[in-house]
Formats: sequence, C-alpha cells, structure tokens
Amino acid sequence: MRAAVLAAVAIVSGCSGSGSVSGTVTLNDQPLTSGTVTFHPTGTGPAGIGTIGPDGRYQVSVGKDKSLPPGDYLVTVEATEAVTSGEWPATKGPPPPPKAPKRITPAKYADKATTDLRFTVKSGENKIDLVLKGR
Repeated sequence: MRAAVLAAVAIVSGCSGSGSVSGTVTLNDQPLTSGTVTFHPTGTGPAGIGTIGPDGRYQVSVGKDKSLPPGDYLVTVEATEAVTSGEWPATKGPPPPPKAPKRITPAKYADKATTDLRFTVKSGENKIDLVLKGR
C-alpha cells in the first residue's frame, strides 16, 4: 500500500514538474552580449534569473536550480554598459564618483509593469528567444 502511494505521488509530481528555460536575447536583430533576464511569475512562486552571455544566450535558474515551476511569467531584460570618465589627475584630489551605467535596452523591458514579454513555462525544456525592439 505504501509503495502504491509513493508511486502515485511520483506520477503526480512528474506531471507538474519544473521546466528548464533558455534561449537567446536580441535587440534590433543583434544579440545582446551582456545583461540579466528575469522571469517574474504572474502568480505565486519564485522568480528565475539568467545572465546573458557574450553570444546572447541565457539560461534561467532559481538559486542553483536550473528550472522554474510551470506557469505564466512576465519577463524583464536589462543590459547596461559602464560609462568611463577618463583619467583623473592625482593632483586634483580624489576622483569624482563613477557615472551611472548607460542602459542599452529600452526602459520598457526593465520593468515588469511595462514589459510586453509574457510567456508560459511548461514542464520539460522551454526554448524562449527574447526579441527586443527599440532605440
């Protein structure tokens, strides 16, 4: 009897298992080479985060777990580049604070209230390419 209950739990758990999420991120048909992708659940549950690699690819994880619970997600993408202010002569005292980084991606993609990137994650492998437009 106990084995039957455990088998039933395993089957039910398998049906609602997590899904892996990966893909590429492009901006105006060019791959982004850095940045962060975040999958925000529209209901309850953890957000998943992925770092964009130099080839535009990302893979989402929750901590060390490389999967997300199935469900609907709003996706935000943010990429910035450092703004350098050049050399600062040592004779002029301490250097000024660093300038804020310059945003590469359009602002609408950085906020889950304005992003139009919405996807459903299913059990198993999910290849989700993120196509950004603007600027």
